[in-house]
Amino acid sequence: MAGGAPLPREAAVAVIGAGAMGAGIAQVAAQAGHRVLLFDARTGAADDAARKLAATFESLASKGRMTVDEARAAASRIEPVHTPAACVSARLVVEAIVEDPEVKRGLFDDLERVVAADAILASNTSSLSITALAAGMKHPGRVAGLHFFNPAPLMPLVEIVRGLATDPAVADTLFATAA
Repeated sequence: MAGGAPLPREAAVAVIGAGAMGAGIAQVAAQAGHRVLLFDARTGAADDAARKLAATFESLASKGRMTVDEARAAASRIEPVHTPAACVSARLVVEAIVEDPEVKRGLFDDLERVVAADAILASNTSSLSITALAAGMKHPGRVAGLHFFNPAPLMPLVEIVRGLATDPAVADTLFATAA
């Protein structure tokens, strides 16, 4: 893919799901300089993940992998939120929730009513059809796969998956942002 510009550093990234994959994706996005809105349907999960990530950043600083200032800045960019509606400012939403197509479609339907029409909706799925996840949406062109390999902060591999309706510019933006 060529020609896409990455999301600007000031663009907020929402991560839905604060388990191992979601927290790892949040870490990667925060370290890249993005404000991260972290949501999980489980009460307290996003807050717990944010605390663990702050400790991870401190550990990375103590090992010399980042400065103390960089660690504090990255931790400060992770904001636990308690409803999907709090992701309204996100330019990119990455879902890392249960591998159930109906649950993922329901989440995308909810998000489509909340985020801007040009916000990218990405799934971390490695097994479900992006075309099927985008089916029935008002703006299916903004849906793509953004599959991080586990553990996301350590694996420098991200798979960009286009569905039949995915706008090529969306895929290009994801490619450039991941790079």
